[in-house]
Amino acid sequence: MTIISELKELFSLYEMFLIVAIGLFTFFVDFQRLRKRRLRKDARIAKGIGLVYLIVGPLIFISLQFV
Repeated sequence: MTIISELKELFSLYEMFLIVAIGLFTFFVDFQRLRKRRLRKDARIAKGIGLVYLIVGPLIFISLQFV
């Protein structure tokens, strides 16, 4: 089997929602907690990680559905 077919079997709708949920939690909850503690650099990193998860999760799912 090819790598893409293996990824198709592994990455389902459930995993996509899980990645998006992790991204939302990181973006909203962790970012706010770190900002309140005045950890600006860590808050910025958490915000970036959250955005990456929010964007990459659905993109991977959509791209694997059309390949």
